[in-house]
Amino acid sequence: MKNLYTSYFLIRMRLKSLNHLAALIVLLLVSLQAKAQVGIGLTQPKAFLNVAEGKTVLFGADTAGVLSQIPGSAWVVPKMIWYGSKGAFRAGGIRIYENQYTHWDNANVGRYSFASGEGTKAGGEHSTAMGFGTQANAESASAFGAWTFANGDRSTAMGSSVIANHRGSFIIGDDSNCLGCTYNTTAINQMMMHFAGGYILYTSNARQENSPVGAQLQPNANAWSVISDSTKKENFRATNGALFLEKISRMRLGSWNYKGQDAKQNRHYGPMAQDFFTAFGHDELGVIGDNKSINQADFDGVNLIAIQALIKEVEALKAENKSLKLAEASMKAETESLKEKMQQFEKQLSTLMTSSTISTISK
Repeated sequence: MKNLYTSYFLIRMRLKSLNHLAALIVLLLVSLQAKAQVGIGLTQPKAFLNVAEGKTVLFGADTAGVLSQIPGSAWVVPKMIWYGSKGAFRAGGIRIYENQYTHWDNANVGRYSFASGEGTKAGGEHSTAMGFGTQANAESASAFGAWTFANGDRSTAMGSSVIANHRGSFIIGDDSNCLGCTYNTTAINQMMMHFAGGYILYTSNARQENSPVGAQLQPNANAWSVISDSTKKENFRATNGALFLEKISRMRLGSWNYKGQDAKQNRHYGPMAQDFFTAFGHDELGVIGDNKSINQADFDGVNLIAIQALIKEVEALKAENKSLKLAEASMKAETESLKEKMQQFEKQLSTLMTSSTISTISK
């Protein structure tokens, strides 16, 4: 009997809702036909459909986080809510889990915030949360993707399973994180990214299949790799390594700091871009770099050319040294031979002198 009464009550409620909906549709159709304007809570509407200022507009079950199951619904309650008093908008679905069903309650909605998707929450003022299970819990914070959280003021979390815990921080994560694992920012105004498949930055306007120029950070790598495939290069020219060494010897090299940095904490070693460009900024075909910065790949190339020139000089010195050692050994052997001959001569001379002395005494 109780089930029959419940069914009768639900049917009456549905018919009542349908009657209200039908009345609204008829009203809108009549207004459309008459090119009139409809006001809800207003006597003088200023648009085709005008809701009174500060009023809440609901499409769905309710605006309170109650755990009432809707017949035919699963674990998500679809809703669209406009909180006129806060200038906040919600569209999507709220999960009926205990720790999520109140995310779109008025008390948990930030002023001028926006949330869409499923199980999202934008509790901070001017915050935005979109996707699945994302939360923007601070002022002007933004969270996008799946299970991302922006907890610091003006922070952003994007992708999957990442948390921006610090003011002004920005974190992006891929979908490779293990279940329950997250990456978290560690400092204010920090940029953090996690991509287990590596990073590729293209800087030319060539199509991808036409070998664009750029830099790459390989999976599990700790330094950038310059795209340096020989099949993607042309117009090769040899260089004069000895001339490179001579140019390097004339460059201003030492320590310095950038203007505005703490001279005790932010010192650096290296050349000046103007000197580097003057020395290596042109070859027989064109321009290499500019006079305000130093391309790391060009810097490495200059160093390798100079190192190769030094290796050639060292090899030449080694060969010369070997030749000198051979000459020294020959001279030493010759000296030893002369010394031996001198010793024999002195011995013979001594014998002759001894014989001459004896002959003189005998006489």
